[in-house]
Amino acid sequence: MFTLCLLLCLGLAACGAQKNTTTSKKETKTEHKTSKIKKKVSSSSSSVTPDPKASERPWTYDHDVYDAGIETYRFTKWEVRDSSQKDKKALVLYCDVTNNSTKEQDPSNVFMVVHAFQKNETSDVQLDPGTVSLDNNGNNPLQKYDDGLHNMLLPGKTVKAVMVFTLNNDKTVRVTFENPEFNVIGVKNYNVADKMK
Repeated sequence: MFTLCLLLCLGLAACGAQKNTTTSKKETKTEHKTSKIKKKVSSSSSSVTPDPKASERPWTYDHDVYDAGIETYRFTKWEVRDSSQKDKKALVLYCDVTNNSTKEQDPSNVFMVVHAFQKNETSDVQLDPGTVSLDNNGNNPLQKYDDGLHNMLLPGKTVKAVMVFTLNNDKTVRVTFENPEFNVIGVKNYNVADKMK
């Protein structure tokens, strides 16, 4: 998508450069459109400028974006898959993880401050991190996303990752997001029953 936008942007810029006539309303509109496309291309960059003071940033959760100071987790989609545990299902949360700091970071540390809960007949149970079942070739279908979560992330870079939780039943899953003092600052509910049908 980035390449397509870049080519479109360059093409529009080249068309504008070839005209030798005086400025008209049509050319002004073309320049305005080109400017908008350039802004979209630059905002979709997959890296940020590493910030030596990233650890001092306030931690927030808003609209599927969990900013934990040195790292930001943007949750993009979710699904329910078969778990590697027999007769169980797993909640899979896809996210883009960005390292905001000037040092390598371990994105999997997020499990210390992000937890999933599901009620049963008597309790509100914390779910364990899990894995999905292997495909027909014996491979993990989410391997590249698992690697994204468990490999050290370079400063300023973004990687695609997944968080997986083993489900106990088909009741709603409540995922909590905590700050450095382990106080909940955000909650997201996932109605897994609809995706288990």
